[in-house]
Amino acid sequence: MSTTERNERAKNYITSKLDNAQGHDEQRFVGLSDYEAISLTLDDLIKVKAMGFRGVVATALTGMHLNPTTYNPLTRFYDCNPRSIFEQGIFYAFEGRVPCGKSDPLNVAKNQYSLDNAWATGKRPQKAAMAAVAFLERVVNETNTGVMDLLVEFFFYRLYQYAESVRSIVIVAPESAQVSHQEFAHKLSKFTYDYPESGTTPQLVISLLLEECFSTSQVSVIGGDESVFGTNTTSKKPADIWLELDSKSYNLYEVTVKKIDYKRLDDSLQALQAMEMLDKSVHFICRLPEDVSTLTEYQDGVCLYKGKSFNFVDLKQFILTIVTLLDADAIERVTDNLVQFISQIERPVSTKEGWNTVFN
Repeated sequence: MSTTERNERAKNYITSKLDNAQGHDEQRFVGLSDYEAISLTLDDLIKVKAMGFRGVVATALTGMHLNPTTYNPLTRFYDCNPRSIFEQGIFYAFEGRVPCGKSDPLNVAKNQYSLDNAWATGKRPQKAAMAAVAFLERVVNETNTGVMDLLVEFFFYRLYQYAESVRSIVIVAPESAQVSHQEFAHKLSKFTYDYPESGTTPQLVISLLLEECFSTSQVSVIGGDESVFGTNTTSKKPADIWLELDSKSYNLYEVTVKKIDYKRLDDSLQALQAMEMLDKSVHFICRLPEDVSTLTEYQDGVCLYKGKSFNFVDLKQFILTIVTLLDADAIERVTDNLVQFISQIERPVSTKEGWNTVFN
């Protein structure tokens, strides 16, 4: 079987399991001898923000489907080529149907061969990791084929039900005409601070605000709709966001809600040097002063490091200031884009509920 064929079979397997789950109900599974225990295990595994452990189990079950006689995910997880079958198969079956990322199993089990308590210990949340191990042990050690199939169906049923509960959350859209500029700006900054999703939210917010600022000019805002995960060195980007005029880049923006240390500045220098952009202005949009507390050379919004001046702007103040430059229509477009983004099934429940709490 070629890699392409295997990945397509992986996608079709997951798709069929989710399709079948739509026609099931809980009563189908109560006959399991350990129904209560399995039910609690699946709650711990599925009803969490962390998507990686659900991805590990889905990948392991798919591997067992593709190689039913030889594959054991507990001892040889990587034998199923998890990166390939997830990123090129399972992901496309999950996309738009189940909350997932592009590399879920690799985020928690990269280069991991044994899925056991030693692997699960220390993971966050550990309860979800332990649940993944417990459920896979239950499936792998089941000798009755009918019961094993029922256990697998139970996982996908609960996964589908969880996805439906996430999908059912209605995201409120505040009426821009009823909200003043600074009231909107303060709410937006609070949401950005309190629900940053490791930087995804602030990067999108800053990108949308900049796009509206330059919407009537020839300036293009680049990079804001790309993933914020990974370093600039690996993503081949000079910064999170940057401006371009006449195909020439200027004003590079790093958007973060994490501590900025000298390693982060070194990463930036390395990316700039590789792309021959050391002469461009770099602006970190972050939380001041907490995010620059380890930068001893920082003073008055600037840190001179290895001959390069790095600028720092407070995230909240940036949002408050930029909103003053927008009209009501622009604020409405920003709001609509954010509502569309937050409504995606991939967004964590906490982000959805956080938006509704802040803006309702």
